[in-house]
Amino acid sequence: MGAIGAEICAPYCLPLIVSSASDSETEWAYVLLTELLKCLKLEAVMKLVVPSVERILQATGYSHLKVSLLQGSFMQEIWDRIGKQAYFETMHPLIISNLCIAPHMSSAAASVLLIGSSEEHGVPITVHQTILPLMLSFGKGLCNDGVDVLIRIGGLFGENFVMKQILPLLHSVIHSGIGVSDVNKPEPIQSWGSLALIDCLTALDGLIPVMTTETIIKELIEDRTCPYVKILMLKDMGFRVLQCAAKSLIRVCLQIGPDLTALHVLPKLNELFDELAFSQKKNTCSVNLVGNMGVSRMKVGEEDCIGSRMELVLLLYPQFASLLGIEKLRQCCPTWLLLEQFLLRHYNWKWEYAGDSIQSGPDNIRGRRPSHNKGSTSESRPSKLLFNGVGWSRPQSQGKKVAKNLLSSKNKFEYKHPVERHVAISSSGMQEPWYWFPSPAASWNGLDFSGRAGGSKDELPWKIRASIVQSVRAHHGALRSFAVCQDECTIFTAGVGPGFKGNIQKWDLSRIDCVSSYNGHDEVVNDIFVMASTGRVASCDGTVHIWNGQTGKQISVFSESSSTSTRFVERDEDNMLHFNPLTSGMLSTPFHGNLYSAMDYLEFNDRLVVGTGNGSLRFIDVNQGQKLHLWKSESADSGFPSLISSICSSSSVKVHAEETISSPSWIAAATSTGCFRLFDMRSGKIISSWQGHDGYVTKLAVAADHQLVSSSLDKTLRIWDLRRNGTAEHTVFRGYSDGVTGFSVWGQNVISISRNKIGVSSLQGSTDEEGKHRTTPQHLYTADGESKNVSVLSAIGILPFSRLFLVGTEDGNLKICC
Repeated sequence: MGAIGAEICAPYCLPLIVSSASDSETEWAYVLLTELLKCLKLEAVMKLVVPSVERILQATGYSHLKVSLLQGSFMQEIWDRIGKQAYFETMHPLIISNLCIAPHMSSAAASVLLIGSSEEHGVPITVHQTILPLMLSFGKGLCNDGVDVLIRIGGLFGENFVMKQILPLLHSVIHSGIGVSDVNKPEPIQSWGSLALIDCLTALDGLIPVMTTETIIKELIEDRTCPYVKILMLKDMGFRVLQCAAKSLIRVCLQIGPDLTALHVLPKLNELFDELAFSQKKNTCSVNLVGNMGVSRMKVGEEDCIGSRMELVLLLYPQFASLLGIEKLRQCCPTWLLLEQFLLRHYNWKWEYAGDSIQSGPDNIRGRRPSHNKGSTSESRPSKLLFNGVGWSRPQSQGKKVAKNLLSSKNKFEYKHPVERHVAISSSGMQEPWYWFPSPAASWNGLDFSGRAGGSKDELPWKIRASIVQSVRAHHGALRSFAVCQDECTIFTAGVGPGFKGNIQKWDLSRIDCVSSYNGHDEVVNDIFVMASTGRVASCDGTVHIWNGQTGKQISVFSESSSTSTRFVERDEDNMLHFNPLTSGMLSTPFHGNLYSAMDYLEFNDRLVVGTGNGSLRFIDVNQGQKLHLWKSESADSGFPSLISSICSSSSVKVHAEETISSPSWIAAATSTGCFRLFDMRSGKIISSWQGHDGYVTKLAVAADHQLVSSSLDKTLRIWDLRRNGTAEHTVFRGYSDGVTGFSVWGQNVISISRNKIGVSSLQGSTDEEGKHRTTPQHLYTADGESKNVSVLSAIGILPFSRLFLVGTEDGNLKICC
């Protein structure tokens, strides 16, 4: 069955697949989905297969078919078929949503899929598309598998990643959780804060084995306000959160050892111990924010929750006595006598001497053991033991098992291999991949973690800081153009090379390293495209070069001076650049009429449409290696022909969840005189023509199927609604002091460049007091904020899923910004 037959049958088969129940039906459904994914055209896959897979993943409860789709290679095949952007907008949020349900096989499969794909996606995409949405789900039903994803990804990338990326975000969530846990807040908000704190503490428990002792001290105890102590000091905090924080603090202390515990931790607890010691006679009651919830969210064990704030003494003091020894603990705790009297009176706990003092390691705790008589008649005694295997709850002869039992209660995932890998890399002096990527926590101070769980890009707004996070010299002369690969790890930069010839560099962004270059151009490259389906690259310098993006080997060269394509074009007079001085001052035709000046890639049929210096459009079949038809247009100015300065088509719009790919219905071209022409894709006739700008149009791009965005040297950025009369402006953004030399569109945002500044505009932006749309250009600053960029910006590109943007400068620098 061919593609046409499969497309006819698919609408009748897919509804049966979605409702399949038995194991045999699931097996056949999986096979059918796989085959349809292979044989259908991309448009049909987006229209038929993707919605069916979405419905399967959205189903609540257990589904064998859902687990099958989340396992194995099916998701990888979808990624390869529909592309990265469509995958992240359709599949990825649904995978994460399967972690916000009761734990079952689908949540386990989803967690394995996210962990396995994180290394391939790279650090920036993993942080913004996986870690942040999961953290936004804290306290909102995220199951244990969801927290385990964070822990395992941290172990996979190593200690530096945990310290630089995960911990700052966890601190932000903890800060938000504490902020909304006040008793004056509405009960649902209080509940979210308490549950989010438990999720954060659980994640920290699992990440502790990844970190060295020095990192734990610096990041969790000394450098910031210690989250454990900060939670324990809150008098209105729910009992389960207090219990979780106490247990987590004990685990940290066991990890760092008794000496560092006495030096760094106990001084921070003196205020808490003083409060508890002098409040014994008061009625110690607290608001149990999560104690009566129907679904237990207590991830530190299945024990009963503590019943009063005073029971923190029972959780903490005996454990520190076992870890440090009673003499050292008493030296560090001024109120030790009151606390021990309380424990003796209410729990019949007392310390009995048995042998020598303890050793320095937690595994050597044998000397002095606490004892607790089981015959205590205190009414305040908990109904069950709060710790599994703590010293005070066991016979004296078993006291030496305290530390080992507590250590065994830590998270089950041990991360020896990633840590060892990290140490090996550090010792060799090599920079880790993505060492330059900053934590997004600094720009997320206003993020509402208490809102609904995040997943789509609309719920995770991109707050641009105009900060340069990394800069490298990429070319000898000006950097003219970018091409970003789908993985957002590989980019191509086109600029001026040695001898003022065109030079293209291929960069690995993870290490900011140039891995290869293409030097086949004799003139400066003005445009570049990566053809993702074939891995080929098209670059234009007046001629069009097609070459292999992996090997850099030239495949073909196209020139308008020849009637057919040739493998290697001989240079002649028609290939030389000519500059025509104009008395009007308007940039017109710096290219000879037969030279290519701009291009656009038609992904649906793997063709290029190329503009020329005389206003014509040439179509090139990349697969066949030949030039196709030529569209000629009348010049808007009878005095001289207009150069095609920029081209775009309706197929330039990327696929969204609610849209499908189709062949473009129109092609838009802008000229050096500021004129716009809209061509019908089928006939080649001019649908509409209008004067759009008063100067050279530097870029033209599609924002939606009916929207065009253009920039010009006339110091404006304009948005056109093609549903209206073509001559009617939809929006004009002013405020630039220099010409707008380029821009990039992401969602409803447009980032533009003008001289050495950037401007951020919204496609749905509000007007000022005069009813006009204005953009306020701003400087780019270094990461420390001390110096600003003074180089003239010449190109801009966006890494949408990494929440980064690239700028090129006239002096050849590549700058990565956020």
